[in-house]
Amino acid sequence: MSDPSEELVEMAGRMGLDFVGFDGQHSPLTPERVGTLCTIADGFDVTPTMRVPDGNESTLLSYLDWGIRGITVPNIQTREEAEKLVKYTYFAPLGLRSSTSYRMVMNQEGKDRNTLFQEVNANLMIVPQLESVTSIRNLDDILQVEGIDHFGGGPEDMAQSMGIPGRHDDPRVTRIYKEMEQKVHAAGKYMAGDYIESVKVFWNVKGALEQLLENHGRRSRMTW
Repeated sequence: MSDPSEELVEMAGRMGLDFVGFDGQHSPLTPERVGTLCTIADGFDVTPTMRVPDGNESTLLSYLDWGIRGITVPNIQTREEAEKLVKYTYFAPLGLRSSTSYRMVMNQEGKDRNTLFQEVNANLMIVPQLESVTSIRNLDDILQVEGIDHFGGGPEDMAQSMGIPGRHDDPRVTRIYKEMEQKVHAAGKYMAGDYIESVKVFWNVKGALEQLLENHGRRSRMTW
């Protein structure tokens, strides 16, 4: 969701969905806003996930500390960048994430902070997006990074990096992602699309409005 609301998150919970996803790369979602949505999601046992603007330590921490448990990071290109994601997202021994916010402490049982760290680590997921020819060249090294088992794509940005902007459905882009998926699976890891099915709120609303107009003999003014 690029413009999530309390009602949408609550509805997802009441209907029994497993997770909600927020898009902070192309939408201005503040940590405070995300924190409110995470609190609602937690109340309905729904996992809050988010695509963050970037993989900087301060960016990751600001959303993780507010309750995000699944992080998608755009345009990861090197092993070094992937290693930093693990370092800043997980607590020791896997990473060195800064400890910690009151929001996290409220999930602590008893006085043992180490148990909290173990529980948080066990319920976190990082999904780097591989969106450039550079990331494909470095894929073998990226796949060796411990703590990252799931990957995403980005055909539109991949097409740009290949010098064919606007042609995300070009067979060359499709072929690159097919080869990438094979390497990911051969390494015993997964593409996010292997098991995640989601509802695209914006596109569903757009489709419903187009149908409504057609039912009354009208057409959308949007040409895409």
